[in-house]
Amino acid sequence: MNYLILIELLNYGLVSIFGIFLTTFIAGGWNNARQRRWIILACPISLLIQVVLWQLWGTATVEKLYPLIVHVPLFLILVFPLKKRVLVALTSILSSYLCCEIPRWLCLSATALSKSLLVGEICYTLSIIPIFILLYRYFAPSAYDAITGSRKSLFLFGSLPLGYYLFDYITTVYSNALYSGIHALNEFLPTILIVFYVFMLTAYQGQQQKQSETKLRQSMLEAELKQSETEMENLRRAEKQTAIYRHDMRHHLQMIGHFLAANKIDQAENYIRQVQADVEAITPKRFCENEIVNLLCSSFAERIEKEGIRLHINVTLPNELPVFDTEICSILSNGLENALHATKKAKHSQKTIEVYSAVKHNRLLIEIKNPFSGEIKFKDGIPQSVQKGHGYGCRSIHTIVKQYRGICSFTTENDIFILQIILPLI
Repeated sequence: MNYLILIELLNYGLVSIFGIFLTTFIAGGWNNARQRRWIILACPISLLIQVVLWQLWGTATVEKLYPLIVHVPLFLILVFPLKKRVLVALTSILSSYLCCEIPRWLCLSATALSKSLLVGEICYTLSIIPIFILLYRYFAPSAYDAITGSRKSLFLFGSLPLGYYLFDYITTVYSNALYSGIHALNEFLPTILIVFYVFMLTAYQGQQQKQSETKLRQSMLEAELKQSETEMENLRRAEKQTAIYRHDMRHHLQMIGHFLAANKIDQAENYIRQVQADVEAITPKRFCENEIVNLLCSSFAERIEKEGIRLHINVTLPNELPVFDTEICSILSNGLENALHATKKAKHSQKTIEVYSAVKHNRLLIEIKNPFSGEIKFKDGIPQSVQKGHGYGCRSIHTIVKQYRGICSFTTENDIFILQIILPLI
């Protein structure tokens, strides 16, 4: 009998330490040595207070005062020294209390099978450390992500342990209602589990859908950036070819001179027109000092003019910008691509695209205006395309601008679509 009492006391101390440390790790753990000392000191102090109160008031009273003796001080330690949010600290305590039922259930099962209280308590002692290790490695990180992900997931995750905590204390600690044969009480906890399962499954599905959409947007953005890199490389290659043509110009002049010397005027004129056409075909127009922006505007200017669309470009950007080339390329190419597609469907008299960009007060300003026909549907301020495989350009622009903590707006006014972007450059 003495052995049984000693093991019971040992298990009581182990489960207290189990609960304190598991609660801390579910709440995100400690950040420094000072916070760790608070948790380590909480274990012996909590046990000492309980032992003293046992001697004064007895086990039954201490059990009823357990939330005030253990849970409230632990809650205060989490909130103040460890700087945890109130709801995070509370949910961590409730979740840890729920997890403490695992070794207790193993103890009760072993006792029922062996018909021995001693065997049950030994099973409790042997199982509590492995259970803690498993919960620490696999459950605590996931629980922390759940209770800190959003307020909705926090409330959902904390609902089950809160329900069990209240049910356990009301029906077993502060009364004997659970064992009084009331059928409704016996069915209450399974009902709570079913309701929790239904809500958890619904929330999980919604979360999975959001994650899938996020991954899709990320994949599309990566594809856009890779495409931008390809376009930049093609534009640089064209510029290099232009430089080669300029270098070879003296040879062309010599050939023209030979034609003129031989009085072959028609052949000289044809040769001049051919060289001029070749040079103009690959020579980017100069819009600003920035190489990337200049090459992009030059490339799109050629495409837009071939469609019979007027293009007004007012761009005054310096050569160096604190924005990645691939990202500025993605913003402009997506904006101009969308403008080109929309303008081709607009009325002939309205076919004009306006592009403005400059740096003012340490902010990069970009504005693209183009006509459109029909109706544009918006979702969360971003235009939505009804055509399959389209509509990702505006999302990519919005994502990049958001990364720089800038402002991006898509608006319409008198059948004119307006894209405005402000990127802070500090």
